Amino acid sequence: MSETKSWKEYYDYMEQKTPLTIYYPICGGGEECITACPYGEKIWDVEPMKVSLFGFNQKVRLRPVMKNPELCKECYLCVEACPTGALRPKDKPANHPLLTLVYNTLKLPFKRRYNIKFVFRPEHVEKFRRNNGR
Repeated sequence: MSETKSWKEYYDYMEQKTPLTIYYPICGGGEECITACPYGEKIWDVEPMKVSLFGFNQKVRLRPVMKNPELCKECYLCVEACPTGALRPKDKPANHPLLTLVYNTLKLPFKRRYNIKFVFRPEHVEKFRRNNGR
């Protein structure tokens, strides 16, 4: 069995090969992006990687990675679904990750108000727990 890769390797892969990037230290791992994507299971996969929140308490966690980026239609439903703002178009990276996280956390109640149904679903809470080892 090979050694688990760092989140930076997956970030570099996404930056080079896909239309999107994920800043993994602020990704919650609830798989909302996969659920929102019309081609979710065909495009996305979940991989174990070493990741921590802003460099503290690094652990192996499961996080989404585009396994077939050529199938992406760039509709950005997955970007809208991301509750933390970690998933972004390549040309709009998370330049200030802490501010991105705070801003997107404050937006969460409004997403639900405006009928974006993939936020706060029990299945994502369960996936968050599984993907973060809880």
